Amino acid sequence: MRQGWFGAAAAVVLVSVPAAAADLAVKAPIAVSVYDWTGFYVGANVGHGVGRDPSTVGFPGFFGAPVPPPESVTQGPVGWLGGLQAGYNKQFGNLVLGIEGDWQWSGQRDSACVFVCDTETTVNIEQKLRDFGTVRGRVGYAAGSTLFYLTGGFAFGRLDTNIGLVRSLEGTANAASFRHSLTGGAVGGGIETALFGNWTAKVEYLYMDLGSISDSFTTALPGGGTITTRVTSDIRDHMVRAGLNYRFGGAGLGTVDTIPRAMAAPLYNWAGFYVGANVGYGVGHDPASFSRAAPVFGAGFPETFTFAPGGWLGGGQIGYNWQLTHWVLGLETDIQGANQVDTACVGACELTYDTGTMLERKLRWFGTTRGRLGYVVGPALMYVTGGAAYGQVRTNITDLGGPGIVSTASATHTKGGWTLGGGIEGAISGPWSAKLEYLYVDLGNVSDTFATPNGFSPLLTTTVSSSVHDHVFRAGLNYRFGAEAVVAKY
Repeated sequence: MRQGWFGAAAAVVLVSVPAAAADLAVKAPIAVSVYDWTGFYVGANVGHGVGRDPSTVGFPGFFGAPVPPPESVTQGPVGWLGGLQAGYNKQFGNLVLGIEGDWQWSGQRDSACVFVCDTETTVNIEQKLRDFGTVRGRVGYAAGSTLFYLTGGFAFGRLDTNIGLVRSLEGTANAASFRHSLTGGAVGGGIETALFGNWTAKVEYLYMDLGSISDSFTTALPGGGTITTRVTSDIRDHMVRAGLNYRFGGAGLGTVDTIPRAMAAPLYNWAGFYVGANVGYGVGHDPASFSRAAPVFGAGFPETFTFAPGGWLGGGQIGYNWQLTHWVLGLETDIQGANQVDTACVGACELTYDTGTMLERKLRWFGTTRGRLGYVVGPALMYVTGGAAYGQVRTNITDLGGPGIVSTASATHTKGGWTLGGGIEGAISGPWSAKLEYLYVDLGNVSDTFATPNGFSPLLTTTVSSSVHDHVFRAGLNYRFGAEAVVAKY
């Protein structure tokens, strides 16, 4: 959990770099309006969230047999979200302090089928994040009408878990549903910029930790006795959202009645080549299947679950922009090193009996080449982006086939696909700018078959198949070459 908190905070820390560059000298800076962020505001937002919830599923032993250790998989509820926010800012020079509360509806969900999903014992799990909210402090640096900020505070939410048990040989089935009201914390950051009047727009990333849950229910057996099915999960969520705010009171940006025309915020010149670096966090959502096959028994023992490799990433980007008044058309390419990893223990995971299969999924690196289409408001660029993607994914397997029988193997794939996303980039000073960006990366499908002999069959094989999808949240710093930018000395 500690790695998640530090990773989420550091993934957005670059948006606070303006303080280090604000005093760079520029020639004949053009006068701009002195924007004041002080005041109450309300707004709405829409976004996308992806969970990464490590879970264990207690195994209901066959016919009352002793219960071995549980299987472990990651549940990754993914989906759209939207909601409302309200807050207050107070500005002290370039420093902005604030507090904000929000409430979000969420359509995030995921499901899994573990143990033996076509014969004796099947456990079906569905997890839904229904809604959540946060109350957070904000600390930011105002570069005129663009605000770079970090945020963190209290979080709460409601989560549903549905669990079904089927034991076909005994003719037993049972199911239960659970609803949890959870509390925890959230941390993140974003960039907000004035549009016109009292309206502002923002792009924001949040990491939310809602603690842990444990659900269990008891099932009576036909011949007497009972068994207990138990599912435990840690609830972690990563989200990106775009919002629109209206601030009450004060003169808005470019208000003709109150601000001289010469003091209206100028357009920043984004044209030219640029290079930069970025750091961020990635969360995969790779629906996967696991099965075994042998000449005598045929294919069987399937399971379905989600690989959710999560971890740090960082890299560099280079691009070129063309600008026509408010519109910017660009091309950008980047390369990223990634440390995204997830593990699962399936195949009954009876490690005490020397059986079970341990899987590891890694995203090692990826890159993109994308077009960008943006709209300029003062010193900020709001854009959408999309294009080609490529990367390397690796699957490692360790299979315990009985006492003294251990099989290990790995498969590496370099895949091509596509990516789509968007972000906001704000001018800092001179040729420097900072951005916050979200990308969805689809690298297609992978399928690997490994030889995993055990005590029952020396010709047993195991197949692991999945799609490869990644959600990338990153902050970047760019330096632009060429014509001097239109910059203000704040």
